[in-house]
Amino acid sequence: MAYTDLLRQLTVDCKDNGRAFIVDERIRTIRSLLTASSYQLWREGGLSFVYAKPGFFSSEYKVLISTHIDCVYQHCFVEDTDEAYLKGTFDNSATNAAVIDLMLRDELDDSVMIAFTGDEEINSHGAVEVMHFLQQSEHRIDRAIVLDVTNEGWADEAVFSVENDRGFDILSGYQIVNALQASQLPCVFLHDAEPDETWEYGKGIPGTYPGIPCFSLCMPVDGDMHSDAGVYLRPSSIEGYLDILKALANARL
Repeated sequence: MAYTDLLRQLTVDCKDNGRAFIVDERIRTIRSLLTASSYQLWREGGLSFVYAKPGFFSSEYKVLISTHIDCVYQHCFVEDTDEAYLKGTFDNSATNAAVIDLMLRDELDDSVMIAFTGDEEINSHGAVEVMHFLQQSEHRIDRAIVLDVTNEGWADEAVFSVENDRGFDILSGYQIVNALQASQLPCVFLHDAEPDETWEYGKGIPGTYPGIPCFSLCMPVDGDMHSDAGVYLRPSSIEGYLDILKALANARL
């Protein structure tokens, strides 16, 4: 299934009250799309759905991809404006579609777990819930990649931005930079950007679960990301974004 088809299916409503999802149209779509995939629903909470392949649990190196599914829109839509842009309410269906595209094509290693989370727009309690799951199951995560949309890099025609890096040692940071440079894709890097789930994953749960080295891999868009008027997305950036997400998720750093 093409990315744009997934985007249209996933740009639907999903809301929570800070404790549980109360509008679940996007959740039902995700579950339906992944039914015939190689992924299993590992854990389900009020604000998160965590998928992994069976081989994840025996992997020595573990990576988490986290992508929030809650939205603030009253009306969700996707439309074609011309050959250069898609327009729609893409926070955060644009990156939901990206990771599901890779999952359905089985492009991610067994060592990669995927979390779909809620409450990102307010307190990121979905991310905290995921860490409680990990603590209870005694699984340590070596690296987390948080997916989101951003205004950063749009004017530079960047394919992606890397934002809010947290907790990496010098060697891992060097390897990440090398992977980004090797992609030869236009990108921007912001050490401190707008708050997102990295702020929670990076600090962990004090006294209970250690902070996870993490960063955000964002897809640049133009416009107010929280407006019902929607934002613009360059279809020309999608393939590159998928490629770098796959490379960074599957890398051993």
